[in-house]
Amino acid sequence: MVKKLFHFKGAAVVAALTVASSGVWAQGLDEAGSTLYPNYVTDDMLLNADKDAQNWLLYGRDYHTTRYSPLTQINRDNVKKLHAAWQLSFGVLDGQDSQAVAVNGTVYVTSSYNKVWSVDGATGTVNWKYERELPGDVFPKLCCDVVNRGVAVYKNKVYLATLDAHIVALDNQTGKVVWDKKIGDYTYAETFTIMPMALRNKIIFGTAGAEYGVRGWIAAIDADTGAPVWKTYTIPGPGEPGNETWPGESWKYGGGSAWITGSYDQDTNTLYWPVGNPGPDFDRHVRLGDNLFTNSNLVLDPDTGKIKSYFNYTPNDPYDYDGVNEMILVDLGGKKMWLHGSRNGHLYAIDREHTTRTKYGYEHKCLWVTALQTVNWTKPITTENNCKPIYNPEKDVVYDKVTRDIHPSLDGGKEWHPMSYSKRTKMVYVPVYDFGMDLQAKKMEWKRGEWYLGAKVLNFNAGAGHIKAFDAATGQLVWDRSMSYPATSGILSTGGGLVFYGDPEGFFNAVNDETGEALWRFQVGSGIHGNPTTYTAGGKQYVAIVWGSGGGGIWPLYYADWYKKQSKGGGLTVFTVD
Repeated sequence: MVKKLFHFKGAAVVAALTVASSGVWAQGLDEAGSTLYPNYVTDDMLLNADKDAQNWLLYGRDYHTTRYSPLTQINRDNVKKLHAAWQLSFGVLDGQDSQAVAVNGTVYVTSSYNKVWSVDGATGTVNWKYERELPGDVFPKLCCDVVNRGVAVYKNKVYLATLDAHIVALDNQTGKVVWDKKIGDYTYAETFTIMPMALRNKIIFGTAGAEYGVRGWIAAIDADTGAPVWKTYTIPGPGEPGNETWPGESWKYGGGSAWITGSYDQDTNTLYWPVGNPGPDFDRHVRLGDNLFTNSNLVLDPDTGKIKSYFNYTPNDPYDYDGVNEMILVDLGGKKMWLHGSRNGHLYAIDREHTTRTKYGYEHKCLWVTALQTVNWTKPITTENNCKPIYNPEKDVVYDKVTRDIHPSLDGGKEWHPMSYSKRTKMVYVPVYDFGMDLQAKKMEWKRGEWYLGAKVLNFNAGAGHIKAFDAATGQLVWDRSMSYPATSGILSTGGGLVFYGDPEGFFNAVNDETGEALWRFQVGSGIHGNPTTYTAGGKQYVAIVWGSGGGGIWPLYYADWYKKQSKGGGLTVFTVD
């Protein structure tokens, strides 16, 4: 008899077994090992996340970024019984833009200041916590609060993109750092607030920093080692297609940050990524031209990062209509499209299959466009000229006067908070801002690591908010839920006939997905900026919301008054029905 050792490292189990030397499979072995990791996330799990109702594995639950869950345990009939099952306090203030990611009953969530927790999804019991020490000089380089949008889960790791421009890989069982790679330069204002995408052994992400005049980019690194795989600049340099849309050296400070997670079509192995506003934000006169590829959606080869095609929404933007919002991939009515809600005040359906060659590359065809709310910066946008705007000269932003009542405000339209496409109703649910603004441009010189806005006057005017539901096949408005304030969270739609969202007053809401009728709400105690998600643990469905007031755009101005009677605070609240 020969004694053999079997090591189950990841499960922290070591078993000593005695086997007969005559055993067929054991012949010639002195030692056999096996590594087991609970919550190990495979490529197959991610590629089939849309069919996996129990988990929430990706930014939009699936690679198509639908934010739709087929779960039905929580539904219209019992939603009034929805109650808080458990709550996690983050112990930090400021804006909370994250969401709960769920793997086989374990929840991973981040907070401001780059903290990460692993939590039992049924009880809220904390498994581990990671706290990052940030350099003190990073905070002046942050446009829009100390936020983070969540971790990517892949294999036996969770991946955090940090404010000081690192990607950190953590062991999913212990929270210990496996590796920590410096990717960008925060002193240049390259900062990370994004939830990375895990895709076929790569971790893909983009930088923030357009408000500081960075030259934006999207990059991929090896998931096992953190080694660079590719890096694609969103602002073309000399000799690259589109550089001629930037006069002089303006491309060097062109913005085009990419801090919202993209989407992926596995059938064609195609990556879709949104790109934000040009720099300076409000002075278009120093960068006359279309300013590609800002305020655009890029279509890339995920293996090389090569740009295959694009669609540009707001050329030579003087309004900070940041085009970084998500792209939802939809196959509907025999058409493959992506849906994009823009801060420029419009909802678009873009053909994923058909393009037209331009001197800058291949541009996609616009299938339909509809205004989300009051729009006056452009004449009505139509498909006749492929949904290109025709600017209203009365609303131009100039140096010598204040341009009044521009609609929409820089928040949109639609802010970064993601919309949802329901596979049940074939509708897209959009959190809509209906506000105006006053602007005056100012000449500025770019200085490394300093604000580069190009604005002398920036005022927000009174308005309202909406949740609007549109037919995804046609763009026709189906229902409109008007509110005093816009939804400042993402949207979640479910197979139970529900749409969930949060608002800046601190209410987490559920409405009927077919009519918009209010069905339930809960006061979490602070304004909501995070995204709702849903998952199962122990066979029971839970709905999770990250809350904590803060963030960028108009709401820090609003919160200045709101804080006179309310307080900051951040946490995760998880709900269920008994």
